[in-house]
Amino acid sequence: MWSPDGKTLAFIHSGPEQVLTIGAEGGPAHPLAGADWDIIVDLTWLPGSRHLLVAGVQRGASGFSHLYEVSRGGSETRQITHDLSSYPGVRVSADGKTLLALQHQVLNTIQVTTSGKESEARSLSAGNQNRDGQAGLAWTPDGEIVYSSSPNQQTNIWEMGADGSNPHRINDTVEGSSRPHVALRGGFIAFNHWEQSGQDNIWRMDMDGGNLKQLTQGKADSFPAVSPDGQWVVFTRGDSGKNVFMKVRSEGGPAVQLTEFSGWYPSVSPDGKWFACTAVFSQNQPVSLALVPFAGGQPAKVFPLPATGPSDFPIHWTPDGRAISYINNVNGVSNIWEQPVAGGPPKAVTHFTSDKIFRFDWSRDGRLALSRGTDTTDAVLIKNYQ
Repeated sequence: MWSPDGKTLAFIHSGPEQVLTIGAEGGPAHPLAGADWDIIVDLTWLPGSRHLLVAGVQRGASGFSHLYEVSRGGSETRQITHDLSSYPGVRVSADGKTLLALQHQVLNTIQVTTSGKESEARSLSAGNQNRDGQAGLAWTPDGEIVYSSSPNQQTNIWEMGADGSNPHRINDTVEGSSRPHVALRGGFIAFNHWEQSGQDNIWRMDMDGGNLKQLTQGKADSFPAVSPDGQWVVFTRGDSGKNVFMKVRSEGGPAVQLTEFSGWYPSVSPDGKWFACTAVFSQNQPVSLALVPFAGGQPAKVFPLPATGPSDFPIHWTPDGRAISYINNVNGVSNIWEQPVAGGPPKAVTHFTSDKIFRFDWSRDGRLALSRGTDTTDAVLIKNYQ
């Protein structure tokens, strides 16, 4: 983007994320010092050409994009927004007094329901901006709910009763934790842990948050799924430029590669013989639902997924092991659908008439826990800025 005086071009450079500037006459590009970024999504100049507005995520901060004022000399970076919304875009008026920003806001709660009784769904907390369960939720064997929450813009793992009682953070020492998966045997939780170095890895902890242990050593390990016997954790590794499936012993050890194709969201069958996943087999193919032997290799079955599903397609086996369930969005409304493993057309399991479902999980007795709410992006004005 050209500066107001037309003498300097500012642009975003990836790997690592930087804002670079270069003179109109050419020459070397210079990074703006003073800020270390995980993600930069937008930028614009303020009048005067000495400062820029940047929409992005600073390294070590939350996963939410905020607005920052950055001096061209790199001596000062000032955060402008501090709320629980995310800001993916920004522009400024000619006099510099008004900012026009895109504000992405999620209002959701965790609910419990039974298939066919959606009208009786119980919200376990008031709708809020903590994004409860948006980065994962799971039932425990004794009927509690483990879930992600971001009350301070840092995503961590919490637990509460199935009636919403006693919500509490499980471990107070691990920031940046998400995608919890509770072992049916072994008394532990596998989860994603994002480090300030930018690496994602799989960790485990006891149900009370104790005995923390890192299980993987990759650069982009995510989406843990524990086998029913508690002996293995299946996950994806993205180090090679595609997300292949791996598994590692739940007590630690070397990871074993299971597949060559790219995919996400493994879910191990109740009998431990298979894992289901979302998969992409070539660049031009849509995301599919694949059934893979637990030992790895090529899929035994592949099912189409609807184009109306969410981009990341979290999936779960039904408790009886006869179907694989996923989220389907139709006309802006989310419901849970299931694909029979034996074949045949998928069918709707829930019949909500409003709102989005972000994550879900089945209890062993057939109840559904849902992270459900609204997801909106609006244009907002920030007045009297300068």
